[in-house]
Amino acid sequence: MLAQALLDLSMTLAVLARIDNNNFEIFAVQSNSGAYVPGEKFELGDSYSREVFEQQKIIAETDIEKSARMLHHPLYRALPLESYIGAPIMVDGEPWGCLDFSSMAQNDKAFTERDLKLVETLASEISQLLSYTEPSAAAL
Repeated sequence: MLAQALLDLSMTLAVLARIDNNNFEIFAVQSNSGAYVPGEKFELGDSYSREVFEQQKIIAETDIEKSARMLHHPLYRALPLESYIGAPIMVDGEPWGCLDFSSMAQNDKAFTERDLKLVETLASEISQLLSYTEPSAAAL
C-alpha cells in the first residue's frame, strides 16, 4: 500500500505515525533509504506532521525551500525535505495520527488533484482499517 503510493507520488519516504500527547511515533514506514523504523519516537513539534495534525487537513508542498511556512520548520535544518504531502488519520472521529510522503528532492510540478485524492483515499482507508483492528506495520 505505502510502497505503491511512493511510486505513484514520486517520493522516497512514507510514514504512518501515531500521535499522542505531543509524541510522534512511527507506526509503519516505507523508505528507499532505510531511514526510520517502526517504534521510533519524536516530539510532534520536531516532525513535519505537526501542521497536518494541528490543522487536520492535507498539506502539500513541492518546494519547501520556497515555502515560508515550512522553510522555518525546526526539522528543516536537520532533515531538509523539499517535497511533502501529508494527511490526518482519524479513528472513530478522533485524531489518531498522520500519513506522510516526502522526498529530499524538489518535485518538478505541483501535486495534482489526483495526488491529493490518492493521499486522502489512503488516509481514509487506513483510518477505517484502524477503526476495526490494529494492523501490523507490514500490512501497510
